[in-house]
Amino acid sequence: MADALATPAVSSNYTYDLAPKTWERIRSLRRGTAVFTMPAGPIKCGGAPQKIPYLAADYWRQQDVLGDIRVVLVLPTPAMFGVKAFSDELERVVAHYGIEVHKNSELVDADGRQAVIADNSADTKDAIGYDFMHVVPPQSAPDWVKATDLADPASPAGYVEIDKHTLQHTRYPNVYALGDAGSSPNSKTGAAIRKQATVVATNLQATMGDTTPTARYDGYASCPLTTAQDKMLLAEFDYSMQPAPSIPFIDTTKERKDMWYLKRYGLPALYWNLMLTGRA
Repeated sequence: MADALATPAVSSNYTYDLAPKTWERIRSLRRGTAVFTMPAGPIKCGGAPQKIPYLAADYWRQQDVLGDIRVVLVLPTPAMFGVKAFSDELERVVAHYGIEVHKNSELVDADGRQAVIADNSADTKDAIGYDFMHVVPPQSAPDWVKATDLADPASPAGYVEIDKHTLQHTRYPNVYALGDAGSSPNSKTGAAIRKQATVVATNLQATMGDTTPTARYDGYASCPLTTAQDKMLLAEFDYSMQPAPSIPFIDTTKERKDMWYLKRYGLPALYWNLMLTGRA
């Protein structure tokens, strides 16, 4: 992947200095094949890799060139999303754009403008020539965490081994972990850490006071999936893998324009003014 990113046709928004390259390639493409990939394993916000193909397809639709571009989305999962209600809506989104989805699949090579896609369910490989490709790197805990005894020995990703409800280390009771460092099987999003922070603070105080930690995290996470330049699907869910909406009287299982306004204006204000100051 590192070698491919050095070529003109491949980019990734997961590297800060390459994001402008992504936009330039999308803006300049008028025909051909565009491939968008997602790696297997836990990553920060599992829905995030799907945002860029939707935004690109919407831009190409506005430029009246979408019909001349083969858009391919490679997903390692058997469905568009882990929660059926949101998965069904994303199926409608990809059908609207005419995006070709390869499920249970992963990019294994990208040499000479050929993306080799492995279908793990059928144990087959398919080579797709591309004019542009956006890749998402595999992700893990920081190397210094992986190198310690705090890491989960059963996982090569090296996340801190914790109880998914108390967020307390399963072997070292004086250690807690949350966010990108913890092994809890939730989507690693800002919304998740907002809920985890209060659990860790409460339980850490209990541990320091030699009492049993009682606060519990239910796995809440939120993936704001931008499906167009003016629409968003707010996927909120918990460990039950069922929708867990926090906004009453609004059907958030569908892409909505008002949810885009929430993402564009509401969530940044919440993040900077409330979350980072400890007020939310």
